[in-house]
Amino acid sequence: MTDLRYPTLGETWLDLVRRVFHSGEVIGGETREVVCAAAAFEKADFETDPLLRRFASSRHVQEMRKVFFSDEPNQFGHSYASMITGPLGRRDLSDVADLLTSEPDSKRALVSLTGTGNGKVPCLNAIHFLRRSGGLRVVYFARGQDIYRKFYADAVCVHEMGRRVASCLGIPLNLVTGIISSAHIYLADLPEIEAMLAEYEGVPASGTALDGE
Repeated sequence: MTDLRYPTLGETWLDLVRRVFHSGEVIGGETREVVCAAAAFEKADFETDPLLRRFASSRHVQEMRKVFFSDEPNQFGHSYASMITGPLGRRDLSDVADLLTSEPDSKRALVSLTGTGNGKVPCLNAIHFLRRSGGLRVVYFARGQDIYRKFYADAVCVHEMGRRVASCLGIPLNLVTGIISSAHIYLADLPEIEAMLAEYEGVPASGTALDGE
């Protein structure tokens, strides 16, 4: 299985849904799963991405922004804002920007998301920021993502985090890469997924191989 990078988040989402739909193993009678999937995208603009506008939920994106960036009540019932810890213990990405300003080649500009010890673990666990090739690379690790319903909403928010850091540094955000340990779709969503994929049947993937640049 080849991991690909795409210009847009919508194309990346379609590729991941395709991969899990066609190659996923049924787990627990509830999901199809691909273990350790990776994908990358350059842009994540919900308003201009035709595939996201056609199939994704703008409400999911709005609610996920609350999860990442505020303590407001949201439909998902949890908040990442209070779980994020940067390299100096800050929660607002300022320590990430400060570190990459003072040490442009640093590999320590990482924020982690940890639970409260009640047995619940965030779906996203680490987000790494690297200044490379004149721009910013962002790589996140997720223990698991619902590829059809949650991946794109999480990805919009991670991309926004990258834009905030890149803006502080005065450099472009070049690429966001997701490494997903359990990339899954729910069997209950198969009719919707099949309808989505049917519109793109016969359309080849246009991504390029994801490398370590």
